[in-house]
Amino acid sequence: MKNFLLLIIFVSGIFACTPAKKPIVDKNKLLVEIQQIEKKIYSDTVMSLDIGAANNAILLYSRFATQNPDDTASAEYLFRAAEICKSLSKGRLSLTYYERIENDYPDFPKVAVCIFMQGFVYENLLLDVEKAKFHYERFVEKYPNHALAKDTKVMIENIGKSPEDLIKSFQEKEKNKTSPNT
Repeated sequence: MKNFLLLIIFVSGIFACTPAKKPIVDKNKLLVEIQQIEKKIYSDTVMSLDIGAANNAILLYSRFATQNPDDTASAEYLFRAAEICKSLSKGRLSLTYYERIENDYPDFPKVAVCIFMQGFVYENLLLDVEKAKFHYERFVEKYPNHALAKDTKVMIENIGKSPEDLIKSFQEKEKNKTSPNT
């Protein structure tokens, strides 16, 4: 009996010391919060981004998708989070959202754009030409008829070139177009 009492006290002590989990925010309450923060972000007449509101929106979008992974809005909210992160030059974080969409929501209509944007973020925010090229090539391979495919092929050809090299390259192409065949 003494051991049983000690066991009960021990188990009670464990539960008392275990931190309580944060309660999951009601889905409707979360949607209202998202609408409010979006109004704040997108209603600015001077077209400046409220950094605090943008960061809050990222958190709300992510929380919604985590708590409601099967909701059709989750992929869109993750996409919006990725776009805001990109705008704030949070390249690595934006990549996590684009990758999450690609992996968790393969039927989302903007998956192709997510793959393209991974290349864009690597090229322009993280300055990693090799990874950018990898994602651009992956995009063209998976979506050869996408509206961005032709431009992406040009980007692949010119990735990593200096502005001077680009100018020379375009001048050479023009010269070859206008010169008669001999």
